[in-house]
Amino acid sequence: MQLCDDHLLPNAQLGYQTHVTAALEVGSGAREQVLHPEEDPFSFFELPRPNIILASMWAISDFRADNGATLIVPGSHTWPADRQAPPEEVRSAEMPAGSVLFWAGGLLHGAGANVSTDWRYGVILIYSLGWVRQEENQYLDLPPERIASCLPAPSMD
Repeated sequence: MQLCDDHLLPNAQLGYQTHVTAALEVGSGAREQVLHPEEDPFSFFELPRPNIILASMWAISDFRADNGATLIVPGSHTWPADRQAPPEEVRSAEMPAGSVLFWAGGLLHGAGANVSTDWRYGVILIYSLGWVRQEENQYLDLPPERIASCLPAPSMD
């Protein structure tokens, strides 16, 4: 939460919120994902954009270059729209299970190709400014009965 406070609160009159939650797996033989930023839906800001999103990838298994570790392009969140990432600027975010990687929403990233026989598992948690629409409507992830059980009991006053 400290990272969200530092990176998002300066632009967050309404605080910040959960934007995306997902468990991800990259199986043996998976191709490299196209490098992309998380902030493309917010094209009303010119590039480079202010901090709108903070993303994190939690390694459930080891992330290695051969099993599809997340690829990142350091500094790409500050680039103009026409700048492309040459291969020598792409880095593999290798990390042991239990590690976490954080990046600004404008950073180019994507899953690497899995050329190993192992599966790679991770959990992505993304936070956004409170005034933008979430990519996933977190409020619909719970059934109405569960939400009702979280509400305070009606007052008898």
